[in-house]
Amino acid sequence: MLLYELRRKAIHITGSFIAIGYYFISKEAALVLLSFLNVLFLIIEYLRLKAIISFPETLLRPHENKKVAGYIYFTIAALLCILVFDKAIAIASLLMLAIGDAVSGIAGAMMNVNARYSLPRTKPLPIITVMFSVCIIIGVLLNMYENLSLDIYIAGAIGATLGDAVPIRIREKTVDDNLVIPITAGSFMSVFKTIFH
Repeated sequence: MLLYELRRKAIHITGSFIAIGYYFISKEAALVLLSFLNVLFLIIEYLRLKAIISFPETLLRPHENKKVAGYIYFTIAALLCILVFDKAIAIASLLMLAIGDAVSGIAGAMMNVNARYSLPRTKPLPIITVMFSVCIIIGVLLNMYENLSLDIYIAGAIGATLGDAVPIRIREKTVDDNLVIPITAGSFMSVFKTIFH
């Protein structure tokens, strides 16, 4: 299970390149590129779900074999974050997703806990702690390069951790955390910045 999770999360972490790339380009350019990427990925996903093409098993969780895979939610979330949030907040939100969620998933595998599917209400406290700690570290590092204060990043870490730990259900279906984590993190940071800065 650990080796499987390590392979999956190594790919997940590559999503941080979206955030890093956005640092160097304009919002408009990022939106154009991500719109194109989303269209391309949606076409690929359609072909996969129709069994016209296939992915290696290591790239998908069992529940994704006949459902939309997590990478689609990731790229949609990236597009929404860049569209809605300030640049620094969007970058932080996407890094908290790409790195924080990856590390918490590896922590769950090390503890031999399939947190997302065996525990319907919330993840175990050690995994929640790992997620929060990694997001705080991301905030501390970003604080060195961006003009946002550390307390804003802490608010984002709280939002990302809640998005990772507590599943959101709509009509008996759980919203993918690749969508929930960055939106929640960005919303917490935006609201905190508006109220306190």
